[in-house]
Amino acid sequence: MNLKFTIGILGGGQLARMTIAAAMQYGIRVKVLDRNSDAPAANYTSAFTCGDPQDFATVMAFAEGCDAVTIDSEHVNADALIALAEKGVFVTPSGAALKIIQNKCRQKEFFAAEKIPTAPFQVVPSLAALKAAPPVFPVIQKRATAGYDGQGVLLLNTESELSQAFDGESLIEERVAIDKEIAVMVAVDRHGQRVIYDPVEMVFDGTRNILKYQICPADMPEEKARHARALALLAAEKLGIQGLLAVEMFITTAGEIIVNEMAPRPHNSGHHTIEAAATSQYENLVRILAGLPLGAAATTRPSLMLNLLGPEKGAEQQYELVVNKALRMENAYVHLYGKTELRPFRKMGHVTLTGPREQLIQQYRELLEPG
Repeated sequence: MNLKFTIGILGGGQLARMTIAAAMQYGIRVKVLDRNSDAPAANYTSAFTCGDPQDFATVMAFAEGCDAVTIDSEHVNADALIALAEKGVFVTPSGAALKIIQNKCRQKEFFAAEKIPTAPFQVVPSLAALKAAPPVFPVIQKRATAGYDGQGVLLLNTESELSQAFDGESLIEERVAIDKEIAVMVAVDRHGQRVIYDPVEMVFDGTRNILKYQICPADMPEEKARHARALALLAAEKLGIQGLLAVEMFITTAGEIIVNEMAPRPHNSGHHTIEAAATSQYENLVRILAGLPLGAAATTRPSLMLNLLGPEKGAEQQYELVVNKALRMENAYVHLYGKTELRPFRKMGHVTLTGPREQLIQQYRELLEPG
């Protein structure tokens, strides 16, 4: 093993921060590039570069001396990843895979081309085109790029609501009746070996479209769980992923499993693996980057992971109360990301609870009780 192995991460958010913690287990050096000098990962590496991960030249200069490069978010320069791979740097995800995933329209076209089940959709180049040929309502509109944490997503119920719709290229999805939302994480090493994490059940804020909590293992028959794992693996294989791939899915009220979106990196739905899996998603990413064998992905105990979201104005005390309650629970693991600005609905941290499912749901409710 290279005792001076260095990983470069494009983006310095909480995913980079938790990846650094995993890399420290193996004595691996980590460099971080982010446009913000107070990014969550900035204080956890002595090799922080303030710069734009979407700028080709900046990424290429930053990657000098790196043995492997990965990402904290999709908002990076995919052409730079392609160029780095051509120079012999191990890169995950590949630039080609990232280009597909960066654009929600290209993602859906990929699903259709590879016969991966997904909601019926159409791609529209502009608001004018959408108005000229209105879809059958209700539909979900998603910006092709730059959407995250519920941003860039609209529910359009009637043609009259098109006045509120996004302009520019967007994805128009048929609104399907959903019973559950789940996610499956796949980890694939440099030699094609893979492990698949158990499906997690995700519960979203219906208004903000942001994850409130997820629970693992998901409450679903084993036959359905096997099918979900197979779909996630199919997506990873078709993309040619070496690294991590989180695949978000819907279970419809008719019992069908369809794929919603993908992320080629650590994912919010996998935070629980730090405490509740044999090997966390972050440790397996580090192992892949360093050319080490994968760790087992088995669930070691049931868990519930809840996002700590920035409070709305006037509710700051309630946010602090939730954190303090969690700190007093013996089975709670609190992760605060060190973000310096407390904005409404911004992901400020997360809490993972472990124990019997019924207990986890009850504790989640207790944490959110006011006063």
